[in-house]
Amino acid sequence: MKRLIATSLAIVAVAGLVAASPALGQPERKTELVELGESVDTLLLRYGFEATWVVDNQNILLRDTYRDHYVVTLKEACEQLDLQRSFKFFPALSGHVRTGRIYEVRNPSGPPCDIARIEQIDDARAVELRAAVAAKS
Repeated sequence: MKRLIATSLAIVAVAGLVAASPALGQPERKTELVELGESVDTLLLRYGFEATWVVDNQNILLRDTYRDHYVVTLKEACEQLDLQRSFKFFPALSGHVRTGRIYEVRNPSGPPCDIARIEQIDDARAVELRAAVAAKS
């Protein structure tokens, strides 16, 4: 009887641990990926980027060679990010971008800035963001 109760308690404890932890086989989300409004685990970036616009110190608008647009949102404002300085993404945003990886914006004038979210957006939103950048200039 004692063994049956101990076994039952152990099963309940293990079930509680499994329920409280992330789903098995899924990596911890370090970067949120959104494809046209839907959260995804991987985002396929098939083409190189031909244009970038710094919307503000926390958002960057990208356009790929196929004319799809993406907004890269940083975890925190990145003060050294502005139109006058170059920056790069590390690791490079190409191929399959995955939620389990940490991506950064790197600029020679300051520390790297972590990317919180990469979102594919529609053309109407891209036009709005480009207009906001043009209005600041």
